[in-house]
Amino acid sequence: MNSRERVRMAIKHQEPDRVPVDIGGTFVTGVHVDEYIKIAQHVGLDCELPKVYEQMLMLARPDFLMLNYFGADVIQLENEIYSFGMKNKDWQIWQTNRGNRVLMPGSFKTEIAPDGEIHIVNADGKVLAKMAPTGDYFDRPNYGVGMKLDFEIVHVDIDKFQKTLPIYNDEELLSLEKRAEFLFKNTELSLHGSFHRGKLGSSAGVAGHSFEEWMLIMKLEPDYAYELMHATAEVGLENLKVYLQAVGKYIDTILISTSDYGTQRAEMFSPEIYKKVHLKNYKMMNDYVHQNSDIKTFYHSCGCVRGFIPYFIEAGVDILNPVQTTAEKMTPVELKAEFGSKLTFWGGGIDTQVTLPTGTPEQVKAKVKESIETFKPGGGFVFTPIHNMQPDIPIENALAMLEAVKEFGAYQ
Repeated sequence: MNSRERVRMAIKHQEPDRVPVDIGGTFVTGVHVDEYIKIAQHVGLDCELPKVYEQMLMLARPDFLMLNYFGADVIQLENEIYSFGMKNKDWQIWQTNRGNRVLMPGSFKTEIAPDGEIHIVNADGKVLAKMAPTGDYFDRPNYGVGMKLDFEIVHVDIDKFQKTLPIYNDEELLSLEKRAEFLFKNTELSLHGSFHRGKLGSSAGVAGHSFEEWMLIMKLEPDYAYELMHATAEVGLENLKVYLQAVGKYIDTILISTSDYGTQRAEMFSPEIYKKVHLKNYKMMNDYVHQNSDIKTFYHSCGCVRGFIPYFIEAGVDILNPVQTTAEKMTPVELKAEFGSKLTFWGGGIDTQVTLPTGTPEQVKAKVKESIETFKPGGGFVFTPIHNMQPDIPIENALAMLEAVKEFGAYQ
């Protein structure tokens, strides 16, 4: 059984020969470039300088040698842009804070601030993102900035706002179609589709509102919040139609949302607010995918999302990621028992907060074994760590994870 067949069986809740594996196959299941280099150098793989295709999270584009070493069954159909409006082309060499040489887009330009921060700047000198002097990631300049609690909600012109949302152009679609056809014909991997950031909208920072403002708007003015989300969903549907026309016959899964609704302890807001503001809008897009293809819809939401899951299912979500089993109310056995027949769990393999970076190799293998044995019965499970692999993972633990997946992932 090849990788594509394996994934297709799993997401249809059937048992393939072994649990499918995704490491580096989406930008929410990726590998930080410094960790990527650490693994490649340790095992002696002759990989070229890795390209950082997602610059905020510093994710490496895995080459086929590494995907094969990972035992991966999934490959991403990349968009041209993921972060800060930079096109992934005309690559140039840059050095990370950990001393590794990597490739960055040609438009990637940095300046060092007086306090040692690394700033990404555009052609006009505007700061697009910041990295701490010893940091591993870039953050937007207003990241973490609070707000006054007595702020006034100023309604935007929704029609004007909607016209600012990006639409795929013919050049982008042709490029995606050519790459999708190449990967489909020349690999046996399952192709994962995702959208350019902004082309499906976002539930945080909608229409220029800060994250904190958006949380209050959803609570205080849910009708206004719904209309904003509906405007993004309508444009998202336009993009979805042309995207599927271009690549729908090649991909098996499509990432519909990356909005995080959970914290470590609880849902960020009431599930009833999700029902009022988001459900119909996401259902509109999920329904279109299901009515026009065999593709499964993929939904990424970190933290405790237990209260949202019934509404995710009602909205037509097929796949849940990252399945943060270390958060409150996200007990693997309970999730599988309650939702395993309706959702594919694409994640939950091992946590990247504690066990993978700080545990022993034996603890890593034990946790991987426990996760696989919980989630794999009846299919509906793709193994991947809980979110992207970070640069603080010891090489021994990374290898222990890969070994455990091979050892315990087979179906009897």
